[in-house]
Amino acid sequence: MSSHPTIEDYVAAVQDPENAFRTPSLRRAVFALHPVWGIPSPASGNAAVVFKATVDGVDQALRFFIREDASDGLRYGALARHFAEHGLLDCVAGVHWIDDAVEVGGRTWPMVQMEWIEGRTLEVHVGDLARNGDVGALHALAGRWREQLRRLQEADFAHGDLQHGNVLVQPSSTLRLVDFDGSWITPFAGWPAPAETGQPNYQRTGRTWGRWMDTFPGLVVYTSLLALSRRPDAWRTLHTGENLLLSSDDFARVDGTAAWHLLRSIEDPEVAHVVGRLRWCCAPDWDADGPLEALLDRERVVGGGRAEPPPPPVFRLSPGGARDEWWTPPPRVPPPGSGTSQGWAAADEDGPLFTGVSASPGPVGGAPTTGSATAPTPPAPTPASPATPAPVPPRRVPAAAVAAAVTALLLFILVVPTDPGSAFAVALIGGLVAFLVARAVTRRRE
Repeated sequence: MSSHPTIEDYVAAVQDPENAFRTPSLRRAVFALHPVWGIPSPASGNAAVVFKATVDGVDQALRFFIREDASDGLRYGALARHFAEHGLLDCVAGVHWIDDAVEVGGRTWPMVQMEWIEGRTLEVHVGDLARNGDVGALHALAGRWREQLRRLQEADFAHGDLQHGNVLVQPSSTLRLVDFDGSWITPFAGWPAPAETGQPNYQRTGRTWGRWMDTFPGLVVYTSLLALSRRPDAWRTLHTGENLLLSSDDFARVDGTAAWHLLRSIEDPEVAHVVGRLRWCCAPDWDADGPLEALLDRERVVGGGRAEPPPPPVFRLSPGGARDEWWTPPPRVPPPGSGTSQGWAAADEDGPLFTGVSASPGPVGGAPTTGSATAPTPPAPTPASPATPAPVPPRRVPAAAVAAAVTALLLFILVVPTDPGSAFAVALIGGLVAFLVARAVTRRRE
């Protein structure tokens, strides 16, 4: 039985901050109250509860522990220094450990004072985007998530419990992480692993605590966001309130669940590549040995005595983020010499959905060949010598014009003796009819 205070103990203590806290600034703290009950209402987790309070005019998150944990002042002090030294303060909430912060049951207990992040949890934010069918925003969010994880892993930091409840999305769309009880940094090498093992719907069973433990849950989140950017309707059927799309059962039964059926049904090379990586990572003998970027960029993965076929090409977001019209294929320009034939127009309409895969036309009169990365190079024109100008062909009088003139003349000669007043009109109409008939016959022959 834990000797730590319960949630109710902390709720009672913070209602009297002047007597409960030992730090002068915390004694003056003003706690946010429940709109109905009128008392401080915490957000609870596995190891701690968090209250929102205003301390010296600044909103803070005060985190109190409800069970024994490996977290302590040395660990959180090292994390705070690491965040500052590696420029991660825009990716995480700032933290400050306070020993003997609050008195409960005749004893004093520690507390973590964190920066209050104004925003929504990843679950709430993604749910709104999916229900609204905002596939462009979901695709951009997937890109920001991947970039954020790249920065964190390059800075030798692993969160240890990446999941929707520990990721906050600010109004500016910035992603910020909270809850660092299970985190790892280089100074922790050789230290005992914390009791926190992460949310099961984002973790492999028996994961190794260390530098690369975020690779698998990071891939789970990335796969879910990409899949939703193509199939936002999946949120209604696969989201349970404890996940985004995937759950622990999916990791144990690859290809045997509704989630895998959905992922396989998405005909998109970017999604197919990422899903292929996730399938491989669910193998029983797999263990993370590098960052997410290396896993996604790996062209051939060997494991379990077999080689996986090369994945489809990976499409990356541009530095400016995803375009609003990312799902619209860019306009294609016919190569020089191809003219404006119907064959090229049809090839353009059947072109690939994403840039990076192109379709080149085949032989003249044939169907285009898809999957080619380059278009055929037309023969370079041979420039004419400037000293010898090209001869100008003689101008030819169109046959239709000749026919019109002859017909008009004959009609005029025939009609003048009998009706001089109408001869000119008859000749004009007859010549026009002859011109049109001759022109139609000439085009048909051509």
